[in-house]
Amino acid sequence: MTRKFSRKEVIILNPLQTRYQLISTRVFVPLYAAAIDGIYVINRRKRLGGFVATLGKTLGIIFFVFAAVAGILIVVFTMFSLRYSYVSPPYLGVYIIGVLIGVGLIAGSVYAITKLVKAARKFGRIANTLEGELIVPWNSVKTITVMNVRQENVANRPSLILNTISPTYKEIGDWHVLTTDGRDITIPFVDDPYNKLEYVKRRFGLNF
Repeated sequence: MTRKFSRKEVIILNPLQTRYQLISTRVFVPLYAAAIDGIYVINRRKRLGGFVATLGKTLGIIFFVFAAVAGILIVVFTMFSLRYSYVSPPYLGVYIIGVLIGVGLIAGSVYAITKLVKAARKFGRIANTLEGELIVPWNSVKTITVMNVRQENVANRPSLILNTISPTYKEIGDWHVLTTDGRDITIPFVDDPYNKLEYVKRRFGLNF
């Protein structure tokens, strides 16, 4: 069963811990989430695609903002230059062309920015929407055991050197979900695995 969630409806079990993991093999690990009815695998590809598209639209907006500013500067400079007497009629056409170019840049940029803002909002909604497939309902869970607990450096500073010199450690572990029909589902890289398990139980009223 596949369904969509708002961010408040679920608890992400194994999120990426640093921005650097976006360019590591960690992105290929399925993203799991706990919801009111069970554990889901989140469609990370669709969400990441929405994020990348939103980022691209944002960069496009920034580009056209600079283009609009350039158009304004061209118009202002040209109009200011027309005040001087050395602008004779033979050269007047050049200045008029300059004004038209500036106005064209402004108008084109405003139009492009309007379209990009609408597109960015659309893809932003995709990036912020979670869509997942149910892999095990809570009534099929017999027990969840935390294993392979270790400390990982999750320092998220811009500098990798600083992250190495001054690490920030967080407890990471794996959940082994044993189902009533004998399946053993491993959910890797769960952050703060013991406390998260207790929180999931309390929030969804579970007693396995």
